[in-house]
Amino acid sequence: MSGAEPASTTLADKGGGARARFVWSFGSLVREPLIQFLAIGAIIFAVHAAVTPSVSKERLIEVTPEVRSDIVKAFKASNEGRDPAPDELKSLVDVWVLNEITFREALAQGLDKGDEMIRDRITHKMRLLIFNGIDIKEPTDQELAAWYEKNRYRYDVPDLVSFIEVPFTGETAEADARRVLEEIKAEREHEDIRSRAHLFAERPLLSLADSFGTAFIDSLKAMIPGDWQVLASDDGWHIVRLDTVKPGRKVDLSEVEAQVAQTWKDERRRILAIAATRELGSNYVIRRPAS
Repeated sequence: MSGAEPASTTLADKGGGARARFVWSFGSLVREPLIQFLAIGAIIFAVHAAVTPSVSKERLIEVTPEVRSDIVKAFKASNEGRDPAPDELKSLVDVWVLNEITFREALAQGLDKGDEMIRDRITHKMRLLIFNGIDIKEPTDQELAAWYEKNRYRYDVPDLVSFIEVPFTGETAEADARRVLEEIKAEREHEDIRSRAHLFAERPLLSLADSFGTAFIDSLKAMIPGDWQVLASDDGWHIVRLDTVKPGRKVDLSEVEAQVAQTWKDERRRILAIAATRELGSNYVIRRPAS
């Protein structure tokens, strides 16, 4: 059989060729972009699964961008379109998380059974359970006295003032106010001046600071009742007539002790209720993606 090759040689050559073709095909396959993408994705998924614990949907509280957006919208709607400051937004998110914890616990305890699935009602039910479950002791005399000194501004009788004010703004505000004041003293002011006048009746003196500033308050306190003056404020000039001043007084704790004690207990219960709600939150994984 002169034309035939040895069987061993032929098989070896064929086997080597098959392995070479397999190696070449696999190498070409690995170099394909789709295969590389799938391989990298598999590695990332494996690493993520290793470092991120599995959390059930019921135990995951996530402050999503949508939730954060809704919180900001609600704040702006009640604050004349103003965006919350970073610390305000943090507090609002904290409140949302506390409410979410309360809501989840209410569902876990079956408080939604036989009731409409209204989130606020269910949350309120759980909040009442938490609050009612907290036992508050009576404050000691020292605790009550210390709290009262820090919060006595709520109970002291403030200085009360009554006055008439006519505002002026613009570059010539001071000159205009002084000119009109002379007209008022001569009883020949225009009708529009009387229509622009504002009456402040028995207003707490310190409450005027936000509208007029402390310099205005100091000048007002120095006036004689019945007198007219031109006073400067943080946002302009004003013609002012002081009518009456009723001095305030410090209120002794003994006059309001029962009311103060109840307020002390209410605040203490609120603090402990928040702490209890945060403790319930330890049963959840809370994620707060950066904004």
